[in-house]
Amino acid sequence: MDWNDPEQVRAYKLAYYHENKEKIRECCRTYKQNNKEKQQAYQRAYYLKNKERIIKYALEYTKKNREKKQAYNKEYYHKNIEKKKVYYKKNKEKIEKIRKKWKKNNPALVLQHRADRRARKKRAIPAWLRNCPVEKRRVYTVYLLSRIYAKADGIERHVDHMVPLSDGGPHWSGNLQILTKTQNLEKGTYSCPKLKKQMKLNLKEARALHVKAA
Repeated sequence: MDWNDPEQVRAYKLAYYHENKEKIRECCRTYKQNNKEKQQAYQRAYYLKNKERIIKYALEYTKKNREKKQAYNKEYYHKNIEKKKVYYKKNKEKIEKIRKKWKKNNPALVLQHRADRRARKKRAIPAWLRNCPVEKRRVYTVYLLSRIYAKADGIERHVDHMVPLSDGGPHWSGNLQILTKTQNLEKGTYSCPKLKKQMKLNLKEARALHVKAA
């Protein structure tokens, strides 16, 4: 074997790996267990250093392999549902502590997720926008701005649907506005007929642009 030939070296390493696959995996597992903190610190530092590149790759991969990823997630969930229940029971306090900390650090995302759940129940999210990362980011930005405004002047803000969900309005970034709590309560569930008509046209135009860009 010629060790100066990269192709021969690569073929040798590949053959060695396949012959000793279980042994190598066991060594890796043992190393990770014995160096857990070191591994976590390394992974955290690597993520922070390459955050933008990792997020970009993840979005591109999800876009290209959406159906494959959804099928995998569904299959994995059903295969490990009992395992997850057992893990949750054993680590309930730890998980709840992490959740509370996450909610405290991400108030805008919490508001967005609650709104998304309500919208899904009413089937108010347009089908073509349900898995769109750009739209999710736009909606999140609106909720984030509402928190920033409230923190800046101390006045509580609500993210309002200009055409309410109860009146057939879509849960879409183009239908969201930031109002003070008082303004939102005064508005109630009223929606102007002209605005409702215009919102349908705006959504139709947005869909055409979305299809064109896809």
